[in-house]
Amino acid sequence: MNFSRPEQMQVLDSKSEFDLLIIGGGIVGSAALQMASSSGLSAILLEKNDFASGASGRSTKLLHGGIRYLPQLQIGLVRESLKEQKVLIKLLGGLYKPLNLLAPIYKDDGFSDLPKILQHNFISSIAFKLGLTLYDFLGRRTKNQRHTNIDKSKTKEMFPLLKQDKLKKSFIFQDAQTDDSKLVVTLLRNAVEINNAIALNYMEIINIKKHSSKYQILAINKLNNRENVFFAKNIIAATGVHTLPGNYAEKSSNIKFSGGAHLILKNDPLKINGKGVLLPRTEDNRVMFVLPWFGNTIVGTTDTETFSGTLDRPYANNDDKEYILRHIKKYFNVDTVEYISSWSGIRALIDNQLTSTKNVSRGHFFKSVDERFIQISGGKLTGFRLIAKECLELLFKGSFDLTPLSFTDEVLNLSNKFNKNDLDKCFEHYCIAKPTDYMLRRTHLSWFNKNGGEKDVQEIVKNFDIDDVKTATLKELADEGLFDI
Repeated sequence: MNFSRPEQMQVLDSKSEFDLLIIGGGIVGSAALQMASSSGLSAILLEKNDFASGASGRSTKLLHGGIRYLPQLQIGLVRESLKEQKVLIKLLGGLYKPLNLLAPIYKDDGFSDLPKILQHNFISSIAFKLGLTLYDFLGRRTKNQRHTNIDKSKTKEMFPLLKQDKLKKSFIFQDAQTDDSKLVVTLLRNAVEINNAIALNYMEIINIKKHSSKYQILAINKLNNRENVFFAKNIIAATGVHTLPGNYAEKSSNIKFSGGAHLILKNDPLKINGKGVLLPRTEDNRVMFVLPWFGNTIVGTTDTETFSGTLDRPYANNDDKEYILRHIKKYFNVDTVEYISSWSGIRALIDNQLTSTKNVSRGHFFKSVDERFIQISGGKLTGFRLIAKECLELLFKGSFDLTPLSFTDEVLNLSNKFNKNDLDKCFEHYCIAKPTDYMLRRTHLSWFNKNGGEKDVQEIVKNFDIDDVKTATLKELADEGLFDI
């Protein structure tokens, strides 16, 4: 079976029961589907919007080891992330990309994530080096993977636009990147085309009823309003910031929202030359990343308790954009900065009544909703495999693991410019139903082109049999904050 929507709908119409239902098509839900189906379980995943349309497609694209969490003494989270990097590099193929990051140390501007006592000029660089040494130790890094020190002149040579005033020294350490939305759909394609699972977007669960040892599921196809009813023996809800469906809504985890906005700059205007930069101090005492990404540059993120837009479609507002632009100009010698586009995501954090989202743990948390029903929230992108594995093993008391992924080259080769052959491949193997599925998540056509790729919309919408498809597409791009209509 191909990972196409029509083929999968036909299979769903012929099946009445599954071992496992997964609610939510983000990174954790997708990994859980791949693991469960590769272990022989009959599994289905339903997503009410498009796959990776939530936080899993709106991240900073880092599979990082979590060095910023060392000062918070989250040693376990850092050790887990670093260990996982070693596993993922073997499993993800081209979807795992090592990345060197620069950490510049400035006088009177020590790294904000360090405890205040360690931010003084005399000890800030020493404290950061000790942190990097511990980071390398926890990650059991080989000599060529460990951090290095570089002086001011070398920093200027490597990053010519980075401001040199008050720069004391710099460190370079290794982390990794991925393409988050393409990782999600690759996991799903593996589950469907190799392991015979079902993964459907635009299927909203209306209600769940307990029937003896299994659950009756009522779902509606949002594209034609047709209802589907089936049974599942077990449920994992990987719903992110969203509540549980139907009569289980009151049993949802208590979630604290954290908005995170990013800007995409055209090409390499900051002259980072394929390396990342960790900006040491923002106005609200955080750090910020400047990262290369498929020929362009990402800058972010923010961390705000409020956000613009909706839970389904948040967007970077003018305050978010100006905040990011100010910090670019703070650390780089540039008069003006032009950006192609922006995005914002909403992190799901455990609501522990802390006043600042900065101080809330980025770890994941489970809630036992029912005897065979678990909700999972939070967690870092790097730990997606471990979170999915832990959740499955809690439910099934067995062993699960992620296998190396096929199709990584195919998904990475999808062009960020309109290509009819790529579009056809996405219909057949990447389960697209709307133009924006193709433009925002199977490719990054809308992110990498001015005005959300509006100039290509006319040609793209011709391939979709949807009423008022052009109007709906332009509205969705506008709701993403990519242009005004």
